[in-house]
Amino acid sequence: MAGDVRSSQGIASSISDSLTRLFGEASPSALFSDPVEKGEHTVMTAVAWERAGGFGFGSGQGEGEGMESATGEGGGGGGFSQGRPVAVIRIGPDGVEVTPVIDFTKIGVTLLLAGVGVWRALRR
Repeated sequence: MAGDVRSSQGIASSISDSLTRLFGEASPSALFSDPVEKGEHTVMTAVAWERAGGFGFGSGQGEGEGMESATGEGGGGGGFSQGRPVAVIRIGPDGVEVTPVIDFTKIGVTLLLAGVGVWRALRR
């Protein structure tokens, strides 16, 4: 039983290491840009990251009329990683100022899709 636990921990550790190599580590350097200093002011950006992935495997077998049995197997996977700025942080003698970065394209697409959804719902 102790061997099963060690084996499970080894598998979990291996999967965790593989996912870290695949998607990168979550760290402050991934979320904030390097500070840029200009005179008494320091500026940096904050970023939102989205990362996702999936993997799948399958197999099957069967036989048709007058045919021999057949088997098949397959698998695949994929993923993506995307970051976008969400705020600009300015540090100066007067204090800290955080200015949100507004993505007007994303807002426009959301409003357009919401409008189409309402229009379709009202047509019924």
